[in-house]
Amino acid sequence: MAVNLEDPKEGGRDSRCRVLVAGVGGGACNVLGHALADWPDRPTVAAVNTDARALAESGIDLKVTIGRTVSKGMGTGGDAELGRLAANEDLDALRALVAGYDLLILLAGLGGGTGTGAAPVLARIARDEGMLVLAYVTTPFAFEGARRQEQAQEGLAALKQCVDAVVCLPNQRLHAMLPPDTSLPEAFAFVDRMMSAGIRGLWTLLARDNMLNLDFSDLQSLVENSGNECCFGYGEGKGPEKAAQALQGLLEGPMLEKGRVIANSGAMILSVTGGPDLSLVELETIHRRFQEAARPGARISMGAAVLDNWSGRLALTVLAAEHWMPSARAAAELAKSGSLFFGEEPSKKDGPRPARAGKGDRQPELPLGASANERGRFENVAPTIHDGADLDIPTFMRRGIRILT
Repeated sequence: MAVNLEDPKEGGRDSRCRVLVAGVGGGACNVLGHALADWPDRPTVAAVNTDARALAESGIDLKVTIGRTVSKGMGTGGDAELGRLAANEDLDALRALVAGYDLLILLAGLGGGTGTGAAPVLARIARDEGMLVLAYVTTPFAFEGARRQEQAQEGLAALKQCVDAVVCLPNQRLHAMLPPDTSLPEAFAFVDRMMSAGIRGLWTLLARDNMLNLDFSDLQSLVENSGNECCFGYGEGKGPEKAAQALQGLLEGPMLEKGRVIANSGAMILSVTGGPDLSLVELETIHRRFQEAARPGARISMGAAVLDNWSGRLALTVLAAEHWMPSARAAAELAKSGSLFFGEEPSKKDGPRPARAGKGDRQPELPLGASANERGRFENVAPTIHDGADLDIPTFMRRGIRILT
């Protein structure tokens, strides 16, 4: 077990929100490695893997090797159970990794061994430490085979039980954004860019002082009332029509199902990133288009960041809760104060947000039969996969929805 830890408060990082970005498994570590090349001002980034050689070759400074006994430092060979055992072998190292942060943004490529098996273990540790946990995951392309697809769905269901919300990016859906003759390396590189763009847009608004800031409580409210699942969208533009291009790419692209997710979402966070030439007219246009696209009463938290090296560029990132389920108290507050937030902090009149419940304070769950790893009568039948989801598994199990007593 090799660990190289640094103080999250050091290195000149803003303490508005202490963010740890952790990639679990080879695929996620590759995403972060590529993202760092174009991310000069970044949060603390960590790589967690069973493959010691791949980890040593990674450009990420903060590294945790797990499972040296069970995997011999050579990876898991696609075995998710081995990934889980590897993480459990080094619980103390993982606990030390997450200590001192407010938010864990966890990346994992589901379908393989380390990401699928170890990511839920790290997420559970972080939540037990009181952190907010948001996971960005990918599911395999259709050509990667039914077994890998099935293992990805099992891992997704397990992860949803351990995080506040999951943002799932099916590779097959992202493939629809690419020309038919796109090469395989280019397709995987595009997926990497989408993952890193989503994380960077969110972190920029939470951890920096910006033109329009988002408060950590905005994200906390969104993910804790999202039914464990959020959707992610991204659009970008360049030149005089950059705002129109970004809006078109976001609202008409497949990531948000051509705007259907926005139309059905009860709450969302909208991040605008631009250069010194970002204008008030462009912000007003973006805000108006989202008001028109969203359903009546949708809660929209909007923030904007200006980066010196982004002249002539504009990017929009959306994190949307399609299954918005606010608590009774939150619903009453929204009914009193209105539901639209435009770069403003929520009302503080009721005092600070209560502390996150400890593991001993959680409500019991109803025992509703088999876990998502058990397919019942479909156990020996090839899975019915649509958009990366195994339709033979009941929806509440597939989405990891916990029904409380």
